[in-house]
Amino acid sequence: MLKGNSSYIQQINKRLVLECIINEESISRASISKKLSLSKPTVSSIVDQLLEDEWIYETGNGESPASGGRRPVNLKFNPQKGYIVGVDIGGTKVAIGITDLNGKVCEFTVFPTQQYEGDSIFNEIQLGVETLKKRLHLSDSKLLGMGVGIPGVINMASGLVIEAPALKWTNFPILEKLKERFDYPIFVDNDVNISVLGEHWKGIGQKRDNLVYIAIGTGIGSGIMINGELYRGRNFSAGEIGYMVTDRDYAKNYRPVFDGYGFLESVASGSSIGNELSKRIGKRVTAKDAFDLYLKKDKDAVTVIDFAIENLSLGIANYISILDPELIILGGGVSESYHVISDKVQSIIDRFTPKKCEVVQTAFGIEAGVIGAVALFLKEYDSIFDI
Repeated sequence: MLKGNSSYIQQINKRLVLECIINEESISRASISKKLSLSKPTVSSIVDQLLEDEWIYETGNGESPASGGRRPVNLKFNPQKGYIVGVDIGGTKVAIGITDLNGKVCEFTVFPTQQYEGDSIFNEIQLGVETLKKRLHLSDSKLLGMGVGIPGVINMASGLVIEAPALKWTNFPILEKLKERFDYPIFVDNDVNISVLGEHWKGIGQKRDNLVYIAIGTGIGSGIMINGELYRGRNFSAGEIGYMVTDRDYAKNYRPVFDGYGFLESVASGSSIGNELSKRIGKRVTAKDAFDLYLKKDKDAVTVIDFAIENLSLGIANYISILDPELIILGGGVSESYHVISDKVQSIIDRFTPKKCEVVQTAFGIEAGVIGAVALFLKEYDSIFDI
């Protein structure tokens, strides 16, 4: 039994009851009492407060008890109690969405990154948020805060972007820029870190606490979850799989495709695949073009993509050997062609790993970054349910 200040204990119990209702989706007062080992009067009093504050609502009657008698009234969480802004700032586009507390994207917008320089990108984000608020008829009091994903190394404590090559930001005070425009709590993290949080919360990684999310696009990055917690590393740069060296001989003459990018990115990312094939055939092609040619068994495309697949698979195999995750999720532009290369990838992984690990493509679409950013906010803003 908890001992100590009675108001503190009441607050803890209130939170436990709410979390129980959220987790169970639909539950009666009696079932809450049994699950949490709290007295029925205590649960009843807390439920009355939660109903009054609109954190929960009553729904249709549940199943009749085996002993007969009146059917219990079930309780459900009210996800419209508050809303969260999710922002995914990428090298090519910025996605903005507003979700409810269950992660349902209520409104969404996107704009190209390259059209905006300096502070103008933050002005456009502000305009985007205001537009979405108007569409939803939301007041500022309904917005609890914002989560933001960035393709780079972020110091979460200071809100500083240490390095984001895709955005050409170095030691950039992103949190300060955002707080000049938004008067609520804001959390910023690496885009693949928020992706693994989103997958764990609402995606293919639900109910699995040891996950790796690998994004393969212009660069290659990953987010690592160990025992349900995001692992960032001492310098906030854990998961920089793009720097992994997977070919000793090729590495002797290694030159990055872009400044600030690592070895694996320079041989297996979408940009490197497109660049290498373009050099071979003498005209500009994208990674998507390369995979189209690969399916047609074009000799140059097969050479380029097979080399990329081999290096990518070795990088994934190294991760599996070191971390022994339950699941590896692939995202980013190149992952859209995973069905083309999955057998080859899995074959290489199985050859070089002590234990098998499932590798799957993300099921999220264009709203993935927004859901991940909201998951970041909910993870970091612990006082959201300090009711």
